[in-house]
Amino acid sequence: MAGADRQALDVVLKDVIESGVSEGVNNKNPLRDIIKTEKVPFRGREIVRLAHTSRNISPMFVGEDSAFADAGNQGYTRMFVDQKKLMARIRLTWEVMQDSTSSEGAFVSARKSEMNYLIDDISRRDEYALCSDGRGVLALVNESPSGTTLDVDAPGGITNSNFGNRYFSAGMYIGAVNPANGVLRTSIRKVTSTPAAGSSIVVDAATYTGWADNDYIVQVASSGTTDILDTSYEHAWWGLMALVDDGTYRNEYFGLNRTTFPAYSSYVTASTGALSTDLMQRVSDVLDQKLGGKTSIILCHHSTRRLVIQLTDADRRYMGASLSKPDPATVAFKQGDIPFGDVPVRAVRDFPLDVMMFLDLQNAGFREYVSESGKWADEDGSVLKQIGTGTSARDSVEAWYRIRKNYFLENPGLCARLDGITGQTLAVVRTAGS
Repeated sequence: MAGADRQALDVVLKDVIESGVSEGVNNKNPLRDIIKTEKVPFRGREIVRLAHTSRNISPMFVGEDSAFADAGNQGYTRMFVDQKKLMARIRLTWEVMQDSTSSEGAFVSARKSEMNYLIDDISRRDEYALCSDGRGVLALVNESPSGTTLDVDAPGGITNSNFGNRYFSAGMYIGAVNPANGVLRTSIRKVTSTPAAGSSIVVDAATYTGWADNDYIVQVASSGTTDILDTSYEHAWWGLMALVDDGTYRNEYFGLNRTTFPAYSSYVTASTGALSTDLMQRVSDVLDQKLGGKTSIILCHHSTRRLVIQLTDADRRYMGASLSKPDPATVAFKQGDIPFGDVPVRAVRDFPLDVMMFLDLQNAGFREYVSESGKWADEDGSVLKQIGTGTSARDSVEAWYRIRKNYFLENPGLCARLDGITGQTLAVVRTAGS
């Protein structure tokens, strides 16, 4: 029997439009909350730091009326902390801004939402960079590329780490850098998608002139980029993989050779293999014996934190999640820190998958030299800038957002790192767009 159902009356039914936006991305930046840096404002090209590199070697035990050592002196040299800049921009047409000025015309104001979300997005890049080594590398080329599916590994350029595509997002322009000489290869590609498997990306064309296995993949400004200066390569600020290092990724510590000046190297174990509680304790002991360091927090990815849970599970008591003061095992299940002795183990989303880092937050001296902590460009008195002049003028505006700074660690020797941890059962989400 014919009647009036939803399909028949679809044209006369209204949609109920609710204001606001349903948040589909994770904008939390936990690592920057953990690393409580001393923020130091500065201007100029770079910070010059005086490094104490050696002692006066003249003290000696002597006999009565005997000769003793010649006068000595303290050894000093200089370190140079340069500035790194992170930029982003939005572009809006006049029509878009006009049509979204009221709730009747749009869910949100296009101008306000784009500006607010861009600040969240650039903060996410800050968080990712704090986990990296400062080279601005997204991943490495895995074998000789062919076809539009490009195999990638070593996310962030970190050796042995897997889920190679975790730092890519659709729409990025990328290029390849020859690791031997830092030269940008010819072909520029655009990322069209990032398969869930994590070992590849899909790009717009199958042309890879000069690209080779283990080339650095970096973000570039546009499809026409030809200059290495217009890429992310060596333009990121120094993250933890550079600060807490023994020369694996950064042999020069702000101008000091880490081999020549080992005080500015961290204790690093390469190709760790299977994780154990004994190994974790030994690393903490090394810091204590070496320079009197005391581990205050252990950082790792969620996949490695699960290994710690497995290793310490037999020592935990499960007493129920409904208790007002749950035991450590219950807290771990709730995604909080898990204890290793009296030290919290913290999972960080952007952290290399097979790395564990031991930090002395009280004594190592984390610093953040800041020229600009985050601001919309307004040198001409206006944040929104008209695009073009004369015949090239367009009825559109752009806004630019800038951060300029770098991170520094006074005593890298008070921190340590385990690389190449095996045995993770991965549960990884892509980072750049999450």
